[in-house]
Amino acid sequence: MNLPFNLEFSPEFTLKTITILLISLVGSIFDWKMRRIPNWLTFGSFFVVLLVNIFTFNFGNILNCFLGFFAGIGLLFIPYLTGGMGAGDVKLLGAIGSVVGYKDIVFIFLYSGVCGLVFGLIWILCRPGHLKFLITTGKALPTIDSKQKLPYGVAIMFGTLIYILFKLP
Repeated sequence: MNLPFNLEFSPEFTLKTITILLISLVGSIFDWKMRRIPNWLTFGSFFVVLLVNIFTFNFGNILNCFLGFFAGIGLLFIPYLTGGMGAGDVKLLGAIGSVVGYKDIVFIFLYSGVCGLVFGLIWILCRPGHLKFLITTGKALPTIDSKQKLPYGVAIMFGTLIYILFKLP
């Protein structure tokens, strides 16, 4: 039976998969519980990935690590500037980008966007007051309270999971 998943278990696949799952899972838990993703997770992950590439003499991946980190940050920078998300979400996507590289972080970004849309619709529909406010004013939230904001780190985690199941080379 052929599954639609692309799960070939090589050492590189396993290490990359475990790393991005841990980063996204820990980031989403912090975002869900505290509405904050810590810098030690985002920047720490980037530096660990960078050091692993240096110490394993994988110099080709060093540039890919930098480009993936900055591509992840760049993809969410405009939504951050417009107040659509927090800086932790931006840095979380950058940290994941440092592992997967600049080409594949685009897929995670797109998958996360779809997951964020679905999650946002569920978020609004499960809170009748928010739905009424959205319909009458056209604005998503009545107040700017951090507990009422959508924890986008969860959408990034689900986008990463979809990437692992359907895209990871």
